[in-house]
This record gives sequence, structure tokens and C-alpha cells, in this order.
Amino acid sequence: MTAVDLDTAQAHVQALDALLQEEFEALRTQSFDRIEALQGDKVARLEALQTTSQQIAALPEAPPAWAEVLQSLTLCRDQHRRNELLISRQIEVVGATLRSLQLSEPSDSVDLYDRMGQVARRGARRAYSEA
Repeated sequence: MTAVDLDTAQAHVQALDALLQEEFEALRTQSFDRIEALQGDKVARLEALQTTSQQIAALPEAPPAWAEVLQSLTLCRDQHRRNELLISRQIEVVGATLRSLQLSEPSDSVDLYDRMGQVARRGARRAYSEA
């Protein structure tokens, strides 16, 4: 493993950090097209880092500079978790909204009027006229 490989790994980590920051901003502004566009580059960076990690694991001893890369990756992991939490909360809000729309009865939100143009009372008035 040469220093160039570790320099490349550090560059991938820095790019990943920038992508995660951009993803967070896209999540905050709900720019879902931008989020989707970022995923390909994010996966490519992670795959490159995985390859480097496998190369390091094959060595008898990891170079000291690898610890810096791992430290930077830990920060990226924390950013990824933050983004994941934000996505989960947004999914919960959408799910709750859908459930409330599905559970409400259509007549609950519509006022019914009688022949005199008055808001009809539900239940008691209807039962009286049906008798």
C-alpha cells in the first residue's frame, strides 16, 4: 500500500463528506431529485473506500495514515446517521398524514344543509324526519 493510495482514500472521504452535507441540505429543502442524483456518486465513493479497506486488511500492519482515514470515516458515518434520522422522520410524517386521510370519513369534512339553507344537525334531526 503506497501513500498515493491513502491520499486517494482521503480524497474519497473528503468527497463523501461533501456529498453527505449536500444530501442533508437537499433533505432539509425536500429536493428529492437532488437526493436521488447524489446516490450514485456516494455509492461509488463507498465502493472505492471498501476496496482500499480490503487492501489495507491484506497488509501485515496498517499504515499510520490509515487511522486518519478511519477517523474521517467515523465523522461521515455520523453525518449519514443524521441524514437517515431526518429521512425516517419525514417518512413518519407522510405515513401519519396518509393514515389520517384514510381514517377520516368523507362526510366529516362536508357540511350538509337542510331545505331552509341551515346547517343540518346530524343524527337527531335525521332520526326525527325518518320517523
